[in-house]
Amino acid sequence: MSTCVERIQAIFSQILYREVESPQVDLFETGLLDSMGLIELLFNLEQQFGFQLDIAHLDLDQFRSIESIASLVESSGVGQAS
Repeated sequence: MSTCVERIQAIFSQILYREVESPQVDLFETGLLDSMGLIELLFNLEQQFGFQLDIAHLDLDQFRSIESIASLVESSGVGQAS
């Protein structure tokens, strides 16, 4: 499991107070992520990884699972930032 995935799982458990069974779980289908949770997640991703996401160009499928969120973060080139 990548460090990025672990850090995103920590955001879910420690900040959003949602336990996600595995990085592949569909967050929307299971109700673990809704519109308010998505906004809070975006804020925390920006804080944790030090980058800003362009909300106008977000694709919800990029947030369907922790694995897909990690791919988005890693593709931004900041996946290993502190």
